[in-house]
Amino acid sequence: MVFKSIGYGGGDYRAPAYQAPSVQPMSIAPSRRQRGNLVGYIGQAEQKERRSGQRRLSKKQASNSPENEWVERLTTLDNGLFGYNAEAGRVLLRVGKNERKFDEYIGLPFTKGVTERDTGRTMIMLATTAHHGEAMQNQFDGAIWGEEEKSYGDCIRWMNVGDLKSGFIGLDYQPKAKPNAGVATSVEEVSFLAKTLMQYGFDEHTRLYLLHPPHVRESKEGLTLRKKGLERLVDYAKMKIK
Repeated sequence: MVFKSIGYGGGDYRAPAYQAPSVQPMSIAPSRRQRGNLVGYIGQAEQKERRSGQRRLSKKQASNSPENEWVERLTTLDNGLFGYNAEAGRVLLRVGKNERKFDEYIGLPFTKGVTERDTGRTMIMLATTAHHGEAMQNQFDGAIWGEEEKSYGDCIRWMNVGDLKSGFIGLDYQPKAKPNAGVATSVEEVSFLAKTLMQYGFDEHTRLYLLHPPHVRESKEGLTLRKKGLERLVDYAKMKIK
């Protein structure tokens, strides 16, 4: 799931690194499976300079170099994680192909995540422009990111615009998709994801939108479910499964 309108400058932009004081580059290669049910794919922030007239301006940009990225176990989620992505330029931008109703979220940090069905094992991507599939290599069973074959294993990809209490969570919902396509294929899976994210610290009132990538547009299925009262994490978490 690539939301092309998100990121500093638009396009499939890969953003700067998460550099909270407690997180430092380690000798853990991204290809080594990290222990724990909550992990982060983290990039080393890169300082970039550009000229504006006679002045030199410098700012941080996300890593787009695998050698400067690693996987680290996270103990919890907090707003600082998402705030760093905003500092790095990973924010929602106004783009013509996005629905106008999402303009209220412009400027909020954009973070990608992936959660494994059944186990709830979750990875969030910080300060990196890597694709979901790249970050998932060797971290989830069945994840393959090759030129001839791509598989997301038994996982659901999602994105978060904002932090733990503001903004919204979006994911692709396709009932007829293959199990390894990385999207939710049933409302039961959406409900499971909602419960999992609430357990990791997301506010229960956070809105959850079922989107139709590659742009931020609500899908017909999502609109139908929202009209039935399924709009927030808690709504999906408490829904009655037939």
